[in-house]
Amino acid sequence: MPLLRNAALLRDFLAVAGAGSVSAAAQALGVSQPALTKSVRRLETHYGLALFERRARGMALTPLGETLLAHAKLIDAQCRFADAEMRAFTKGAAGRLRIGAGPFWGATVIPLAIVRLQQQLPNLEVELDVGVNTIIHPKLFAGDLDIVVCALPDAGVPPPGIDVHRFFDLTMRVIAGDDHPLVRRRQVSATDLAPYPWALYQRDREMVAKLMTALRDDGGAPPRVMVESSSVLAVLEILKSGPYLSCIADTFLRVRPDIGVRAVPFRRDIWSCPSGALYHRTLHQFAPVQALIGAIDEISARISRTAKVRGKAGATVNAISSADRVPSP
Repeated sequence: MPLLRNAALLRDFLAVAGAGSVSAAAQALGVSQPALTKSVRRLETHYGLALFERRARGMALTPLGETLLAHAKLIDAQCRFADAEMRAFTKGAAGRLRIGAGPFWGATVIPLAIVRLQQQLPNLEVELDVGVNTIIHPKLFAGDLDIVVCALPDAGVPPPGIDVHRFFDLTMRVIAGDDHPLVRRRQVSATDLAPYPWALYQRDREMVAKLMTALRDDGGAPPRVMVESSSVLAVLEILKSGPYLSCIADTFLRVRPDIGVRAVPFRRDIWSCPSGALYHRTLHQFAPVQALIGAIDEISARISRTAKVRGKAGATVNAISSADRVPSP
């Protein structure tokens, strides 16, 4: 039973895996429960092993089912990409692009790039998922996201089937509100940081590890993390309203100099790393992916050009100019 000739079985399998029960999946697909049960059993008969463990409150995937699910998601994604590209030829660019973004990118460049993308492809729908690497990378590798723009992993070599497009390097720095007493100092040590609480975005494990290393190497204590949030804007508001410290890419401060936070002159960089886009290799010629990367490249080039430009009184020039912002219709 070549699987490609029985793609409907994969559709049914994905529906049951996603819904967690045959009854809910049957309702979502608009088919009868016996027909859906028969479809799943045909797939299990083909492999000779159970794909689901039947439970009183639904269906749970077996190890074989988990393995098939990863492939089925990628096959489903490829079919969706093919359909979107074919419709683009007949109806203008359409379809859906699922973007993942790291905290810096999701709060600054990606929203502007999406606006440009939809100017080129006005019928394209976009889904944006912002999170740390440990959250968005697995979604990309499982086929739940099409492209992720983020700090690139330390390993350097992406998983099979994933391509990389590099942007610029990010340097993470300690930040605080404009009125925090440490921002007025000429230099700050880890000992100076110790009395203050920290507010971090989603308790990024990688960031916390790098931060702990930097503080330890400077003779300081581990950070006292008192607040963690899934919202970058919430973290920034906390910094502006209290004596908290946090970490963010220094490029964020160049892009948004008016945000009300600034770098603390801690004498060590927390972490420097390349940033870029990770996407499924089969999407290399997919027009929305290439248009998105092109838009990010253009905005990133402006950020890089203004990195060392200073305005009057030493204020950093805003790297995102009015040309990047599209007026309301």
